[in-house]
Amino acid sequence: MKALKILGITFAVILIILASAIFWLFSNSGNEFLKNTITKIANEKAPIGLEFTHFKLGFRDFAFSLKDKQQSQIALNGDYSLLTLNTNAQISAVIKDLSLYEQLIGIRLNGGASLNGEIIKKSNNLAIKADFKAFKSTINIDAILENYNPKKLFITSKEGIDLQSLLTFLNQPSYASGKILLNADLDISNLASPNGGFKIASDGIFPNNTLLQKEYNLTLPKESIKLAINGEAKANHILTTILANSSYFQLTSKDLLLNLKDYSTNGNLKTIINHIRFNDFTIKTPVTTNVALKSKDITNQEATLTLYALTNPILAHLNIPNYKPTNALIEGKDLSIKEILDFTALPYKAQGNINLNAEINAINLTPLNYNLKANLSSSIQSLVFNDLNLVSNNTLEATITGNPKAMNIETKSDLFDSKIYANALLKEYSPNNIILELENLNLQKVSKLLNYDIYGFLNAKAALENFKDSSFDGNFSLNAPELTLSKKTLNTLSGMEFKHDIIFALNGDGNFKQGKGEAKLNVTGKDIILEISNALINPKDNAYSANFNFHTPNIANINPLKLPLQGKLTLKGNAGFADNIPMLYLINKDFGDLELTLADEHLKIDANNLSAKKIADFTGNGKLIKGGIFNINTDLTLKLEDMIKNLNGLLKLQGKNIEIYSIDIDALANNYEKTNQINLLDIGAFVLAGPLGIAATKGET
Repeated sequence: MKALKILGITFAVILIILASAIFWLFSNSGNEFLKNTITKIANEKAPIGLEFTHFKLGFRDFAFSLKDKQQSQIALNGDYSLLTLNTNAQISAVIKDLSLYEQLIGIRLNGGASLNGEIIKKSNNLAIKADFKAFKSTINIDAILENYNPKKLFITSKEGIDLQSLLTFLNQPSYASGKILLNADLDISNLASPNGGFKIASDGIFPNNTLLQKEYNLTLPKESIKLAINGEAKANHILTTILANSSYFQLTSKDLLLNLKDYSTNGNLKTIINHIRFNDFTIKTPVTTNVALKSKDITNQEATLTLYALTNPILAHLNIPNYKPTNALIEGKDLSIKEILDFTALPYKAQGNINLNAEINAINLTPLNYNLKANLSSSIQSLVFNDLNLVSNNTLEATITGNPKAMNIETKSDLFDSKIYANALLKEYSPNNIILELENLNLQKVSKLLNYDIYGFLNAKAALENFKDSSFDGNFSLNAPELTLSKKTLNTLSGMEFKHDIIFALNGDGNFKQGKGEAKLNVTGKDIILEISNALINPKDNAYSANFNFHTPNIANINPLKLPLQGKLTLKGNAGFADNIPMLYLINKDFGDLELTLADEHLKIDANNLSAKKIADFTGNGKLIKGGIFNINTDLTLKLEDMIKNLNGLLKLQGKNIEIYSIDIDALANNYEKTNQINLLDIGAFVLAGPLGIAATKGET
């Protein structure tokens, strides 16, 4: 009995102590103890500066308020049963900066968020209804937990989610803008095996062309993209169908399979993209991709992408920690050149293959940066265009190393019956140093690619460096023993009407210093001799000038005009262009003494002792002109916008002994001796058709 008495007293003391402890916990000092203990544990888990600004735990109700380093506010209040712990509570939270919570959630989020709603607990079941506001959007959440395990999740966005703000919130560049509608109804009793469905849709997603051009040098049409994603969750995977289309592409992906194991994204994603169009460039073959995802946890992803556009696939393996790629391996073996040309709808027939491999490390998307090492090699048996085989058992090799700020490209090839070597250093995607060597380049095969006809072989060397704002240093040289430009090509390039092919030899060289260059070029052929010397080139200021010496034994062999010209012609002088104004100084001795000067929109002509007979013979009017000598002096002002309407000035014409068979033209020409205004048509008629042209347009009898 004594032992039972002692046991009873002990039990009573314990109950008194427990009751006292419980009553103490609900007292001010007990509340203070709980507040400090919870604060210490929370800040040890994540140093985000959590601090209670209000802490009240009573027998039937509670009210808590917290803040963090950013003075965010979280409030939770309601009532509860001490015996069953059933709860009705209201929660209100305004987080100013979620980036502070990166250590807790595993990824960085930008901006703030707010949550307002209610939490109801009955027995082991929990219901949460709340409005989540972030990225300029409101998402309604309705979730049910049974036995403290997730059971149902319903999500909707009635007014849509702002895409640009969402990308910023997820720490991604604003690649696009628009509104996205989201609805989800899922049974999440087992997070690894959800059941239910979800829909994501948008009538208009607009790519940010400015950002895409700046970051990736990619320009898309200024058109919206429609998007529809339907997903169905079953067992341990999600089946998804994606439809995206615009005027320039269509993406279709049916039954995308995403396995969910260990709360990570292991699985396979398959997509088909077709009707791809970029400006006037169209890819006619559908593109199929398969993405195999592997990860140990949600913040450490690996993906292997297999691209099926050709018989042999292109493989890419990426490491994507925290959803950001850090490195990638890309490989393509024995890719068919014929299939590549068919894929891009280019009008060539080819046999051969290409091999490529690339290593990309230290990837950073914003701003774009990476380290690249890539190799490309090809063996080309044939390349046929317009029934001409442009390539015969040739090779092309290229090595690319560097990063977006400094990229080195080295190429070697024996294409087009030649030896080709090129080395270029790019800085910020612009050239800095360029070395080019061409030996025996078959211009017929090169020009055929552009649908021109140029025959001959070219040798050239160029070494250019220190590119900056259209300025560079360097030198070049070129020579071709014999070139033939077909009249068809000449007419296409000039818009004139050449009567014959032109055959000539070509050689030249030049030097540049700080963008300003000096060059010379010699063209030598049976029908044409052209010497260009002291050619001054200034791309930075868009200014050019050169001395020239042109001679042809018979203009009829290269005549690009409709007029029946014939006979020798020699022109010497200087031509140039500066401040958007052309300059020309020309001397001709074939018909007398002719000197023409065009400068500052001023045209001066001094022609003395011109032979009317020689000009008539040259222009095909020799049977009309018997003889005579004349002089011309002009000082004209002309505006380049419309030279015929804006040509004004003085013309002085003097002639003697000018005769047309059976017609005396002196009286006709004298009418112009004191003319104060003249039309450009008169000068053209005089120079090309002789005095007869003047008589036909202005003369009086």
